[in-house]
Amino acid sequence: MTLDRRELLAGAGLIGAAAALGLNRPAFAASEKTLGNGKVTILSDGHMSFPTSFMYPDVADDAMTALLTSHNLPTDQLEPPCNLTLYQTGDRIILFDVGGGSQFLPTTGKLPDALDAIGLTPEDITDVIFTHAHPDHLWGLLDDFDDLLFPDANYYISEPEWAFWTDPDTVSKVREDQQGLAVGSKRRLEILSDQITLFKPESELLSGIYAHDTSGHTPGHCSFEIREGSEQLLVLGDALAHPIITFEHPEWPFGQDISSERSIITRKRLLDFLATRQMELIGYHLPYPGFGRAERHSSAYRFVAP
Repeated sequence: MTLDRRELLAGAGLIGAAAALGLNRPAFAASEKTLGNGKVTILSDGHMSFPTSFMYPDVADDAMTALLTSHNLPTDQLEPPCNLTLYQTGDRIILFDVGGGSQFLPTTGKLPDALDAIGLTPEDITDVIFTHAHPDHLWGLLDDFDDLLFPDANYYISEPEWAFWTDPDTVSKVREDQQGLAVGSKRRLEILSDQITLFKPESELLSGIYAHDTSGHTPGHCSFEIREGSEQLLVLGDALAHPIITFEHPEWPFGQDISSERSIITRKRLLDFLATRQMELIGYHLPYPGFGRAERHSSAYRFVAP
């Protein structure tokens, strides 16, 4: 497998940091629920682990420590899970995002094992829909031989997301520590250039799947409402990234957002939408398996798991 030098250095740095923290823990899991005549299965691609200060560098340490301590959570690092949504309806098996793959972190790339555990192969996937093109959502696109892991699938990503990550100038627009990741995402998307479908946010992508514009985390980030009869749920991607921080303080900047200002607007709007409609959600980085709802609480919100 051939990697761009900046991509290789970025991946090596992340892997080294994770190894130093003792995070080489293999894991995969599956959790499912029915949705009308369809079935939703949550597959674990593993988890990530980063210092809290790296994920929220612009939030005062004392404020963050007070919040996490009040919920009896560790204050020094965050270990978000990677929850992949699989939706089976009729003759379609639709996967939302593909995980980080083996080249991102030693604790990601568990998706093939998770599929095998539920009796599916990558060849069974008919459609792959990307919320956005960050490595933990995209890099699982390829196997260890640089071939497509899902060779028979149709692929979909929003027009603004595609435009941003395939733009040669993007690598100079992101932070220096993210340049290698940008190179890796660009390379993977370009492999799909002849077989990916671009769609506009705020449109029906496939029958029963509506793309909501939840941009800010990335320029074309979308969340997907699955509508099955009278039932709906929202696949969030990274629009709401933490079950405490994001819900209680949507105004706090998240260090991985491309546009902090836009993300804050999106989080507030999305939380109001979810709480008002009491729509079930699936969070990519919320506590496994990611199912839950947003409820109004005091002057903010709280995440409520089933």
